[in-house]
Amino acid sequence: MDTLAENCIECGKCTDICKFLGSTGKTPANIAKQGVEVNEAFSCSLCGACEAVCPQGLSPKAMFASRRNEAVAKGELDIDEYRYLFPDRKNNVMNVFRSYYGIDYRDIENVSSGGTWFFPGCTLLTYSPELTREVYRRLQNDCNCQGIWTECCSKPLLQMGLQQRAETMQAGLREFVQKHNITRLITACPGCYYQMKSVFESCNVTVQTVYEVLKIEPLKRTDKIKCTIHDACPDRFELKFASQVRQALEQSGFSIIEMKHSKEQAICCGSGGQISHFNPELTEKLVEQRMNEVKLSGADILVGYCLSCVLKFDVFSSPIPVTHALHLLLDQNKEFTGAKARVAKMLTGADGEKIWEQIMAEDR
Repeated sequence: MDTLAENCIECGKCTDICKFLGSTGKTPANIAKQGVEVNEAFSCSLCGACEAVCPQGLSPKAMFASRRNEAVAKGELDIDEYRYLFPDRKNNVMNVFRSYYGIDYRDIENVSSGGTWFFPGCTLLTYSPELTREVYRRLQNDCNCQGIWTECCSKPLLQMGLQQRAETMQAGLREFVQKHNITRLITACPGCYYQMKSVFESCNVTVQTVYEVLKIEPLKRTDKIKCTIHDACPDRFELKFASQVRQALEQSGFSIIEMKHSKEQAICCGSGGQISHFNPELTEKLVEQRMNEVKLSGADILVGYCLSCVLKFDVFSSPIPVTHALHLLLDQNKEFTGAKARVAKMLTGADGEKIWEQIMAEDR
């Protein structure tokens, strides 16, 4: 905080690009000097757009993330109210969703040990199971993939300020890799990719994206469909997914039209930092802002390479069709459509109340 208070020149670049910072009426220097309020900490999407545009190389995001940790540690926020999100709990909402709808990977989870494994990420394996299996099938052929790992990367715990739980989960991830002699992980989610690179930094494990491994055959197209791409925040500084997805789409005959904010200056979809749970009103404003840029792009399709982003736009009715890059490139059905409505259905009525009680039950 001292660094921000002393070195922020209050140029306004971060407050211009960040709807949350702009709404506070304060600069990062003001916030650092006054102290971050708990509601401010949990309204930051932790997306890093502020850091990307700061001429001083400062990171307001880090200030808000640190304050989240402090607020949880001091009990200033009852984070346990959000335990339905905790990925290290057996009955988190995604696990229960998969159980309720019969989504199961036990036939391929532990097929073999050693070598290369596919790490799809929680959202993809939960809401796009057909695509998950298709990608795994192709990885078996393209790089001798030996197994699929249906675990979370631990990032949600870090976002919620649960540092110790995240570290415990990360230790479990490293133990699993060692037990199964895994030397390479193929990831589909940008959040998982960067998180797993950090988790396995000291281990002999290579982490790659599906786009640098899959042999994607160009689709035979006679039309020239125009795509605009929503870039995922975790990819903001390396742009690995951004460049690989654009290259794959162009090789498949699609043309790319960039929105006003893209690549390193992309705007959060409203899922970052779990703010759709902490500040749903802000989420709606972020989605509205993004949808306006989508309209102005003149594109035919909105493409994302993070399924959490794609689901957010699906829920809020994108002005043009929205899809995941892998659905488009592999010519797969968009089975994620209406996923959030299926979550709501699962939790509706008397049976839904019992399921919610099961999700929110205290851990034993």
